[in-house]
Amino acid sequence: MSKKKKNKFYSQPSNSSQTDFHKLTIMGLAFQRAEEKKKKDADGTIPPYNSTGVTTETIKTDKPPFQQHSHAVNRAPSTPVQSPEKPTCVSSQASKKTEIVLPPARVTYDLPKPTAITTRSAPPVNLGIKPVQRQTFNLDIGSFRYDTEKNNKEKSNVNGKSQVHQGQYRYESDVVIGFDFGTSSSKVVIRDFGRQTAYAIPFESLACHGNVYLIPTQIFISDDGSLNLLKGELPFGNLKTTLMDQPWEILFSSTKITDPITSVDLAAAYISLVIRHARSWFLKHNELIYKNTHIHWHVNLGIPSKNYDDEKKKNIFQTITMAAWRLSRHDSIITIADVKKYLKEAADHIKTGGKNIDTEDYEALWIHPDFVNMHPEVIMEVVGYANSPLRANGLHMLVDIGAATLDAATFDIYQDRGDNHFGLLVTKVERYGAIELHNRRMMTLKNSMQKLLKHVNSIDPTVRLPDSAHYEIQMERKDLSENDDKFFKECSDKIGEVIRDTKNSRDPNSSAWASGLPIFLCGGGGRHPRYRDLLENLGSSIASSLINVREFNIMQIPKPNQLDAPELPYSEYDRLAVAYGLSFTADEIGAVIPESKITDIHQKRRTNIYEDRYVSKDMC
Repeated sequence: MSKKKKNKFYSQPSNSSQTDFHKLTIMGLAFQRAEEKKKKDADGTIPPYNSTGVTTETIKTDKPPFQQHSHAVNRAPSTPVQSPEKPTCVSSQASKKTEIVLPPARVTYDLPKPTAITTRSAPPVNLGIKPVQRQTFNLDIGSFRYDTEKNNKEKSNVNGKSQVHQGQYRYESDVVIGFDFGTSSSKVVIRDFGRQTAYAIPFESLACHGNVYLIPTQIFISDDGSLNLLKGELPFGNLKTTLMDQPWEILFSSTKITDPITSVDLAAAYISLVIRHARSWFLKHNELIYKNTHIHWHVNLGIPSKNYDDEKKKNIFQTITMAAWRLSRHDSIITIADVKKYLKEAADHIKTGGKNIDTEDYEALWIHPDFVNMHPEVIMEVVGYANSPLRANGLHMLVDIGAATLDAATFDIYQDRGDNHFGLLVTKVERYGAIELHNRRMMTLKNSMQKLLKHVNSIDPTVRLPDSAHYEIQMERKDLSENDDKFFKECSDKIGEVIRDTKNSRDPNSSAWASGLPIFLCGGGGRHPRYRDLLENLGSSIASSLINVREFNIMQIPKPNQLDAPELPYSEYDRLAVAYGLSFTADEIGAVIPESKITDIHQKRRTNIYEDRYVSKDMC
């Protein structure tokens, strides 16, 4: 049949069953097919199948084609129907029946939608959390307040993902999170061992005012038990100081929480929130790089040098960091109940050596204890220097002035079989940081004010009241000046003790004494000019009193080229030096020998034998 005749045949109306079939459109057949299937399903019958697996049915109708089509449309099922391919028809003039062979229906599957990241709603119960009165060092939270007008809420795109790929990858890489847990602010540097590139993490809305790479060491507790880095009913900013002094000290109590909130709980929650933000930033800004790469995560946490010999303290820090990693995998809010749960599980994993941890899964929720390490902050601060062209072997000293503490240490740098070795000789951590100076000044002002008020209040009630000039209070600057002199004299004595012990018994024969002991002055508090003056005066005093000892060589830690921190000035690198050193793997760092593992060197003192010089009368 020619195309012209075929078109004409389709346009001619007819009452025959064969013509009825041709009057049905493809869509009409589809709806009719769906309607009959629906009816047969209701009757419990199954359409017959031919040898080729194609459903064979016989359709006969005396209704006009348009009524049939309209009926199918009105009874269309609620679910969408796939349009079938053009049917194959076999006509029989003798039987006046039209046999229509339809293709098999397309099978579809209702696949579940990807689970959306949801925020767990806060518990409706008011827990009645109250702070516990304590006699501890108090770091005023206002000392590191940031710009709350511009930064009024936490970034919503932070989640608990630890990989970019979805299970299919071609490469693997070790990535280390270097976490500098500071007294007033914390810093994080993430470094890829394979690519030899490190990223200083900017904290954006969470950052301290004036430096995007510093985040306040503070946490907020809401009355429902949730924890946050930006807002909450109960702020707490003494996280590190309380953790160092009394890890299990009760900070907050509640009538509806069985176990009270301790320093360990808040430290784990804080570190988890910071890690979650840092890891999310790193994956987002390097998504294309790690699209086909599986990351093996490591976490290094800095601890005070005096705690490096304390295995019990190191175990507490490791437990906190492991629990913090698990908490950081949450996409939702973190509560006190979550913290306590994972602290217990982390302790169990450390005891068993991580035998129950499955790290093969690409989205493993736990990190193996072998990948969580503690390192002394003073050594980590010079790891970048030890791996730079400026590195020199031998005796060094570092003085880190933080917000609350002064950390002074002497150490040897040397190589053994190609690996770096750092031998801690003398370490001392004292409360002589910048905020301690501020607290001393405030106490001096308070005492001076009390004296002045006492003087103003001392009048003779029998005579006329003095004029208003009598009540004008003027503070004497000498009080503050005397306070500062006393404070820095104490600092000088503490640093002098470290130098004296090192010279007398720890490394008396070092060539650094004659060439000038190299000293690194670091930390935010070290920018106060009095600290540098203190070291210069101390060096001059020692050099003038000892033979073959020169003045100190005060140095600045160089900023490494591998660190990606575009908004960090060169002079501010020492604020990130600890975090950068912590971003190296344990193999790259080398061996750190604790102070207790290094024996003293007793220098043989010369004695003057005056008899050798004395000329007796018998010799004349």
